[in-house]
Amino acid sequence: MKNIRLITVIAVLAMLAASACRAGEALNLDPFIEQVPGWVQQFRAGDGPGEYSYLPGQKRPDVYGATDMFYLLYTLDMLDLGEADRKAWIRAIGKFQNKNTGWFGGNMTMHSREHATAYAVGAMKLLGSKPRYPLAFKKFYDTREKIFKMLEDTPWDAVWSGSHIPSGIASALINTGEAGPDWTDAYFEWLDREADPGSGYWLRKNDGAQKDSAGTNELGGAFHFYYIYTYLGHPLPFPERIIDATINVQHDNCLYDAEVPYCIDLDGVFSIIEAYKQTGGYRTGDVRDSLECTLDAIVTRLNDPDFLWNNYRDSHKLVGAVVALAELQAFMPEKLVTPKPLKRILALSPFI
Repeated sequence: MKNIRLITVIAVLAMLAASACRAGEALNLDPFIEQVPGWVQQFRAGDGPGEYSYLPGQKRPDVYGATDMFYLLYTLDMLDLGEADRKAWIRAIGKFQNKNTGWFGGNMTMHSREHATAYAVGAMKLLGSKPRYPLAFKKFYDTREKIFKMLEDTPWDAVWSGSHIPSGIASALINTGEAGPDWTDAYFEWLDREADPGSGYWLRKNDGAQKDSAGTNELGGAFHFYYIYTYLGHPLPFPERIIDATINVQHDNCLYDAEVPYCIDLDGVFSIIEAYKQTGGYRTGDVRDSLECTLDAIVTRLNDPDFLWNNYRDSHKLVGAVVALAELQAFMPEKLVTPKPLKRILALSPFI
């Protein structure tokens, strides 16, 4: 009987040791990367570089199909563009600009023209180019007073999507060199003043009052300002509180919404990582636990072909999940191994 008990104990210890060993192993994206070319192909809407649509099986390219596929393949370092192909991608994205206003559009889906514009301008920047036509809409935001009004008029009750407006305008002007220090100083002056000391988010309501608490909606909105802050090297407001609030918003499944990783999961990991960098080591154990849990949740799902094909049915949703992995890999490279390091879009352009 003693021998049986001893064998059982040894077996349990062996299982625990094996589990601990697996927990320390680096993850990889090999099954996902194998599926990417086929998944991308379903969005083809022409034979040329950049000719993709937002939904599968369409005959005409559109602005989100083109930009989404660029960002996805760029992040995965799966683009090997010669000069002719690079120029073709620029044309494929650039043709959706309105020459009179400077806005981009064509199929804004659930997004605003400000989002479409910043998204396209950012992609063109990464391609080494700028929009063909001037951003004529700048005249509506070219003074301190107009910048303040833009921010005050943001749809704060629905800040997750509403923040795309002031964030997109700022990003497009920054990426084209049309927002200088005076412009961004005014932008940060207003945002710094309005940031909530208890969360580092913006809890403003449309009527100027304050919300009672911070949730997913407020995280999504705050992220759209944080990448402007970090790109320009402006200190985040209350970084310790950003970490507290973001970990509090995270769900038990380690994601920030439901079961399908997408943009809001990028919002969560970016907010934690960038705030942590400014704290000198605040809640290190909790930060790493949170990020490693999200990393595992995203990788596990993307590496499942059935999950990938059944849940990512448009061109946009997958981009956020993959860009989140790029941020996580950069912060903890020992935890995620890929054939080539993932490329951090947000280090080079303040919008995604």
